[in-house]
Amino acid sequence: MLWSKNLETGIDMIDEQHKELFRQIDILLDIKNENRIEATLDFLGKYIVKHFTDEQNMHAQAKYPKAAAHKEYHDNYVQTFRKLKEKYIKEGPTVTNNMEVNKTVVGWLKDHILVHDKEFAQFYKSLP
Repeated sequence: MLWSKNLETGIDMIDEQHKELFRQIDILLDIKNENRIEATLDFLGKYIVKHFTDEQNMHAQAKYPKAAAHKEYHDNYVQTFRKLKEKYIKEGPTVTNNMEVNKTVVGWLKDHILVHDKEFAQFYKSLP
């Protein structure tokens, strides 16, 4: 999963965290790292929570009007990720599970960045 300039929000902390998420997802999806799947999923689960918490703190400080909806979106994703992780650990890196990881992790992250995080970044950078 390649990081590209169009995914940048312009907020350094958020962009660096997103880049780390991309690096970890690459590890997860690399079949050569099969013995690291559980550790990578553990890391991702914790890192996602940290990233979301950091974002939500920025929302609160900025008095972002869509903070509650954004938090709900985060909370729902944490639950989705936990279920995916449990299934992936139980069943292993099957073709179906890899496709689900791509859809759930990669697809969601790109949508989240390109829509929700960019919207927040625009609001945040417009503050005096």
